[in-house]
Amino acid sequence: MFRALYRRLTKRKESRGRDQGEEEEDVLANDKPKQEEIQIQVEVKENKEEQMDTIVASQTQQTLPSNPEQLKVLATRQQMAMLLTRLSNDEAEGDDSDTHQIVLELLGSFDTATSSSTSTIERVSKQLLAVLREQTLLDEGIAAGNERYCCFESVVQNYTKIYAARRFMEQLPALGQGEVMPQVAANEVLQIPELLRQLWASLDKMEFFNEDSAFKAYLEARHHPQAQILSELLLTRISRVFLCIVSSTMFLEFSEHELLHILRNCYLSVNSEIEIFLAMVLWMEHNWTESDNCAERLLSEVRFGLMPTWYLTTMAKANHCQHFGRVISSPRVQRMIDQGLEEAITLKKKPRFATAAGGKGQSLLEETHLPRDWIVDIECRHHHKCHCRYFVYPTYDVFKSNLARIICRSPSYWQTFRPAQEVYRSEFRCCSSPHFH
Repeated sequence: MFRALYRRLTKRKESRGRDQGEEEEDVLANDKPKQEEIQIQVEVKENKEEQMDTIVASQTQQTLPSNPEQLKVLATRQQMAMLLTRLSNDEAEGDDSDTHQIVLELLGSFDTATSSSTSTIERVSKQLLAVLREQTLLDEGIAAGNERYCCFESVVQNYTKIYAARRFMEQLPALGQGEVMPQVAANEVLQIPELLRQLWASLDKMEFFNEDSAFKAYLEARHHPQAQILSELLLTRISRVFLCIVSSTMFLEFSEHELLHILRNCYLSVNSEIEIFLAMVLWMEHNWTESDNCAERLLSEVRFGLMPTWYLTTMAKANHCQHFGRVISSPRVQRMIDQGLEEAITLKKKPRFATAAGGKGQSLLEETHLPRDWIVDIECRHHHKCHCRYFVYPTYDVFKSNLARIICRSPSYWQTFRPAQEVYRSEFRCCSSPHFH
């Protein structure tokens, strides 16, 4: 590169010498005073070049390093500066002068004392910004009201994700019922793995959404297209509040799919599996014309084998409700009840230590009829044994009256329910012994 610059400089000097020689001959032929003026101008120009060389040499001596490699680099920089300085003097009015000055500024050889207030780099940068403002390279625009801002599409896409992620992370510590759905929907759309993991790690903690708060959040998320997984998670958080939900009108608005998902939950807290069965009868009574087709599918999720044997054998005679008889009159439902009776008798006669030696059939029976999360409502009277004078048979009408009692209590009534094992072991005992006549 230096050789090319040197050859270019040499050619220009030679051409300049030839032009000056021709001019001198013409001047000598025409006017001798003009020749003297030309010689004076040439001498002044040569003096300026010598002064510039002297300045560069003095600067080199002042900043001369001791390392040979640095000396070589510095000599190269000074040679380039001298060549470009001469070229810029030859073409002061040309388009290449900006390039030379930019190089000189970057090399640090530009005389800042003689430069203008605005450097060449700043002036060229402003020209580039003007090109961008004229939308020469832009491919996208954002409309805000009556104004339109031009920008690059890829830049907008990346900044949108960054801004949304930052906003989400700022609000995540204050995660609550009112903000969970917008944040879940935004993360499902953006698909940012780190934020999704942080969100689900927070939702997995039981203190965030549990029992009544989980049910309220579920009512908001149940119809949202981006919250199917969240809805299924919230349904598993419903346990002791189940009977309070059944006593509300919102339970009657559940779909078959939602009920099936609830029935498969082993953590439903009820006094007995009888309440699960009667809750399904209540839902089917609300709109029998539509629920007639799904009655068998719903009741197949009821665990009849966990019901008392005395109830399975007497439910048809004890319940005089027309709707109840219509539900259990189906041949397939009758087969479910009969099969549940057989399983209840088998489980009742099974020794407690036979679990490990029962074989595959026994383990399959236990897996398909896992117990619920049994609780005790002290005011629920069918906890008494059937021979007790306080015992009330859990008919369909008694079940509905029990739900009416729960409605009249406070919304936090479900917090008074206690684990059945704890109550039966310490407090709840039958009030009278059986009498045989």
